[in-house]
Amino acid sequence: MKDQPKSTLIDLSHSICNGISVYPGDESVKLEKIKNFTQDGFNNFRLTSSMHTGTHIDGPMHMSKSNRFIDDFPVDQFIGTGCLLNAAGMGNILCTPEFKSAIVPESIVLIYTAFGKQFGSDEYYRNHPVISMELAQYLVRNRVKMICLDIPSPDKDPYNVHTYLLKNSVLIAENLSSMEKLLTVKKFEIIALPMRLHADSSPARIVARIIN
Repeated sequence: MKDQPKSTLIDLSHSICNGISVYPGDESVKLEKIKNFTQDGFNNFRLTSSMHTGTHIDGPMHMSKSNRFIDDFPVDQFIGTGCLLNAAGMGNILCTPEFKSAIVPESIVLIYTAFGKQFGSDEYYRNHPVISMELAQYLVRNRVKMICLDIPSPDKDPYNVHTYLLKNSVLIAENLSSMEKLLTVKKFEIIALPMRLHADSSPARIVARIIN
């Protein structure tokens, strides 16, 4: 019997806590301790937050007339072969021959911009890179399950790329961290599980499983 390949897990998610940066106009996160073990015999916390705080996944309902909630998707939509596009330094991320050759049909595509280091600053929301419509169309043609970004959005107002991807059931994960750890990795799987919420979108714990 052959040995199974070894794997290593890399967390690509931000921790949700009080003071975490939120999209301009969204309410701040409120995470409060409402029960104390010493007094109540148990601990409990209450979280008040938008669905789009920290690392999260946008579903079609977020920017379309779709009635499909994030919990309507099968679990296998959130797990798949990972592909990494190194777009560091690109303000407008084009559909280059290099990117085309790296994209595997029905995979989960990570687009690394290196702009995630700005997370928590005003610059992060004002001047982040954007994805070209041509690249969005190529992703749809290849039936990509999801794109994962280290920026707050794949585009800016009027959000045509956002709308196009979501209408075509390509989920959008935003605000990832630590993608640079995958730059030299040849083979990995993405596990991007949202909470099972009956909502447009959801916070998510996104992990890369490196396959050796």
